[in-house]
Amino acid sequence: MEPRSTPVFSLYGALLALGLLLSGCGGGPEPSVPTTITLDPATLDFSAVGETRQLSPTVLDQRGDPLEGTPVTWTSSDPAVSTVDAAGLVTAQGAGMAQVTVSAGGASGAATVVVTQTATALSKISGDGQTGDPGETRPDPLTVQVNDALGNPVRQATVSFTVTDGGGTVGAPTAITGPDGRASTTLTFGAPGSQQVTATVVGTSLAVIFTATATPPFDIQLRFLRAPSPAQAQAFAAAERRWESLIVADLPNTRLEAAAGQCGSESPAINQTVDDLVILVTLESIDGEGSVLGSAGPCFIRDDVDGLTALGLMRLDTDDLAVVEESGLLSAVILHEMAHVLGFGTLWDRQGLLTDPSATGGTDPHFNGADAIAAFNAAGGTAYVGGQKVPVESGGGEGTADSHWRESVFGNELMTGFVDPGVNPLSRVTISALGDQGYTVNSSAAESFMLSLGLGALRAQGPALHLRDDVLRIPIKVVNQAGQVTRELQR
Repeated sequence: MEPRSTPVFSLYGALLALGLLLSGCGGGPEPSVPTTITLDPATLDFSAVGETRQLSPTVLDQRGDPLEGTPVTWTSSDPAVSTVDAAGLVTAQGAGMAQVTVSAGGASGAATVVVTQTATALSKISGDGQTGDPGETRPDPLTVQVNDALGNPVRQATVSFTVTDGGGTVGAPTAITGPDGRASTTLTFGAPGSQQVTATVVGTSLAVIFTATATPPFDIQLRFLRAPSPAQAQAFAAAERRWESLIVADLPNTRLEAAAGQCGSESPAINQTVDDLVILVTLESIDGEGSVLGSAGPCFIRDDVDGLTALGLMRLDTDDLAVVEESGLLSAVILHEMAHVLGFGTLWDRQGLLTDPSATGGTDPHFNGADAIAAFNAAGGTAYVGGQKVPVESGGGEGTADSHWRESVFGNELMTGFVDPGVNPLSRVTISALGDQGYTVNSSAAESFMLSLGLGALRAQGPALHLRDDVLRIPIKVVNQAGQVTRELQR
């Protein structure tokens, strides 16, 4: 019997039916789903608050193919460090570290954010340009502001404060900035004059300089009526500082209204409150070389118990100054004459401190202030048997007698009527005499000096400069605190 053949169309139909059956049972391509997300860049470093950077996500499906346009969600682990918007823009908010995460479906990716604020600007906020007394701690702190590149405050920055001029001190040499980016310290003034503190952000080159001025409790204001030479100006400034360092307390402010010519022929009209002493200085030709070098003394004094000088005058002869300067005695002469303006030898009689003056026939003029006598004894004066203490000059002519220490006893001390070659020490006796007159003084700042009794007063080799007639002889006006002249004293 012959085999039966299968028709071709029957096999094809079966296969087609099987395919349709399988298709109907879900055997088509698998749909794409977000599986992996990466971020570019993977790390963001910020140096300023407010700085922004863009993150770009790449979303891949299960086959590793990119899924363009897939919606994503952004979050930050610490919004205080960084925030992120719906488009992936990251903004630095504060120092620290955070994670920014992007999510789509069940997939996510993350980038590390590090915010390290960098100080790029340092500025002064308060405390600059202060004035005060030496040794005073100012209530106004020295305050600085530290900012980053976008002008935002940098916290936790270390600022150092260093005194660079004036010898003062700061309360804290370092300070840490707070949330406002500010750090502060206090300043205690040093010696009279300019003060300077440099503030620096540690680890950077950022620095600012605070300046201040320590004004002495006793303030001498020099007013030149004719311009001095550089050397003369330097000598006057040195004398001013020296006396300001020796007189250590303020005097009551005094209103002063002086007409032109009332303190020397060249003196201008003055209308001001004086604290503590104003000295007019005129450098002019007086009588040619070799005679009167100059004169100095009070013009207006206070109407109180001590009656100390408010306005005075120093006149120096330009015909003699060149010789004095060449001899190296200019500083000593100016320091000496300034003492006469303060009242040394020029106010003793009205203060009751000069006994037996030669001007009225006395033979042993002497200064009777208790402090000066004690200082005289301490300098070797206990052995003095030449008369009463403290011995005052009885010779030398008008303007020398009754206004200086006795040259035969004091020798080269600054306030005799002669300036000696070499050293002319400003002794404790002189400073104590000013204390007897009513000033508050620092006698411990005196220069070393001892009397040479029995051996003759110590004198340097060479001719002494006689300061003849160096006491100003014009009427002295007495004023009250309101500036009213209450009386006039004739000299």
